[in-house]
Amino acid sequence: MNQRIQKIIDDIERTKAKISELQALLPELERKRLDAENTEIRRLLNSANIAPADVAGFIESIKQGRQDSRTNNHGQPPRNNNAGNGGANPAPEIRQEVSDNDTQ
Repeated sequence: MNQRIQKIIDDIERTKAKISELQALLPELERKRLDAENTEIRRLLNSANIAPADVAGFIESIKQGRQDSRTNNHGQPPRNNNAGNGGANPAPEIRQEVSDNDTQ
């Protein structure tokens, strides 16, 4: 077989082996990340002296706040008043102060 083709085949096999090795490592790294995040959350809550029941209530109030912002008083999504621009939010108005020196 041509040496160039054989080299490519060998590179493919090495790459496949490396991919398999990394795929096997990934779940352990994800578990370690999750453990570190959970440890950090617990550390923050403990340093703030927040009781678990208070945390649950706080999270529920955040969830409720998000729900309220997505619906109007009738439980319906708010109407889009920007139909003329494809439903996109209008660009914020930018105001620039002009001093007397700028106009001369």
